[in-house]
Amino acid sequence: MGMKAPKLDELDLKIISHLQENGRIPIAELAKRLNQPENTVRYRIERLLKNGVIRRFTALVDPRALGLNVSAAVMFKVDPKKLDQMLEKLISMKDVTNIYQLSGEWDLIAVVFSKDIQGLHTRIEELRRMEGVKEMNVMITTRVIKSEYRFVLT
Repeated sequence: MGMKAPKLDELDLKIISHLQENGRIPIAELAKRLNQPENTVRYRIERLLKNGVIRRFTALVDPRALGLNVSAAVMFKVDPKKLDQMLEKLISMKDVTNIYQLSGEWDLIAVVFSKDIQGLHTRIEELRRMEGVKEMNVMITTRVIKSEYRFVLT
């Protein structure tokens, strides 16, 4: 069962919107833009963090700038008895950046990054041998059209 969404008011949404645009904006500047006291904005941000609305502050890095030039979406059909064990392994893999559980024909999709095609091949073979994998489909990325982590708030 999913996490219950906390109640967010207009100020929360405005704070989130600004932070999605620039997570490094000083609280004083944010408070000024929102015409709110600094303490109010600071408290709201702390509450959003505590409630898991904001998971963390981080830098968005272009994987290619780190030499991660190859990526693939890997779809899995999984033995239901091995799903939790498999998810734990996938979560622990640093080159697996996203994991989604699906409804429909496929159970999971994972996004994998690598420096080169040989590294990707090695990881795919490791994934194929994981206990619980019944079937796997690998789709290598040929072009990234959009990679966005901002959400529409209205």
